[in-house]
Amino acid sequence: MIRQFAKWMFACGVAVGVTPWMMGCSPSSSTTEQVATTPQQFVIARGEPRDRLRQIFARYRGSSYYQDTSEVVLRVVPMSDASSELFSGGNQEQRAPFRVRWTGSQLDVQAYAVRLRVSSATQANQVELNAWFDEPETRHFDSQMLVDVWQKPVNQRLDLDRVLADEVLRSKLSAGLAGPPPQLEWLFAGDPMSGIFEPTAKLKWLPDANFAGQKMRRIAAETEGKSYVFWIDPTVSVIRRVELPLPAMEGLDTNRSSLTLEFRKAVFAPDSGSGDATRFDFQPPFTPQRVSRFVPVPPPPPSSILGRRLPNNAMRSIRSDGNATEVVLFRLSEEEEISANEPRLIAAAITQSRQSNLSHVQWVVATEEDGFRRELSAAWSGAVTVLDSESLDDVFGLLRLKPGSAAVIDADQTVLLTEQQVNASSVGNVIAALADDAAGVDVPAKIQADYKQLNQAYEAELSEALQQ
Repeated sequence: MIRQFAKWMFACGVAVGVTPWMMGCSPSSSTTEQVATTPQQFVIARGEPRDRLRQIFARYRGSSYYQDTSEVVLRVVPMSDASSELFSGGNQEQRAPFRVRWTGSQLDVQAYAVRLRVSSATQANQVELNAWFDEPETRHFDSQMLVDVWQKPVNQRLDLDRVLADEVLRSKLSAGLAGPPPQLEWLFAGDPMSGIFEPTAKLKWLPDANFAGQKMRRIAAETEGKSYVFWIDPTVSVIRRVELPLPAMEGLDTNRSSLTLEFRKAVFAPDSGSGDATRFDFQPPFTPQRVSRFVPVPPPPPSSILGRRLPNNAMRSIRSDGNATEVVLFRLSEEEEISANEPRLIAAAITQSRQSNLSHVQWVVATEEDGFRRELSAAWSGAVTVLDSESLDDVFGLLRLKPGSAAVIDADQTVLLTEQQVNASSVGNVIAALADDAAGVDVPAKIQADYKQLNQAYEAELSEALQQ
């Protein structure tokens, strides 16, 4: 949903050379704080915020150990007069955990669906990368495991561009709420987050504030109209929180909404008493197909019900007015966090269909929660028919629709499309099916033919990528 941070991060590129953090700018004469000599007692003096932030990134860049347990948190609060179509469900919160561990010779990353391990052998200067995706819905990306090996110059730190050279890996790592974990850039980019150090950028100290029970120093950075706030533990020079620019969304209460990265356990030295507790479990739950590059997997095969006609009694329970129109049926998820976000996608689909002059469509949404059903009915006020899921059990059985899925039914009661998830991709497929049907295309036959061709192309490409 949110990509600004990722785009900004990786647009900066990788420059060469950073002064070690211990060689950073000395404290100003007005400060009474001192820089300690041990890593765990490194103290951030105030001074010039631009210089202090450079020191902090240099600390990451020069570290031989780093580990955290982190998450990205998106809190959405609508304005009181915001469009209810966009904000059905009211205040919302989404969280996505990620972890990074760097030992000087091994990098472990768990972020969104990505599981990544990069190990370097000191004597041979050889680097080996292994990566797989924790995606049960795609059979863990068809059990593919990326294996890549390369040589690096003596004493050179990991090359982040080389680590993320695979297009699919880079895409998966960027696909979360706030893009790839920024710690990777802080640890390995030659000039981390260089955009905030441009001459036109404005940096300033903010008043100290508490995070996770500790007092943090805060530096605000504004560049190209976007604002960031870094929360820094002053005793160990580790970033504990970053406030990111909010998504551009009409009706959003920007004073109460937030997008943050929160590093609740971030350290530059291992806990002597933790033993193996800090280790990452990297063993995949499948027998891997070792590939030289990730090959995008095709979606699940189309439902065998496509092209069949629903009986009249089933259609009567869906069509409130009895008119022979196309019907788009959404069955909302039973998980509250997911179902709260689905109406926004549905509203976007309705808007897009109107813009495409696909007006002869009846939109039907089914949910089992009484309060949410009443809320949606009031919000959509006739534009969408909102029904009780229990009243459509027979229809769901015929369509094989589980909670959190969708179907498109033609005016003659023929099933054109079923989708097993309500997301941006499936909503796009719904609009495409409606457009094709309006143009006279045999949608089920087209879907079957397209899938056969897609699957054949995948098998051929995977065969080339498999390592012997």
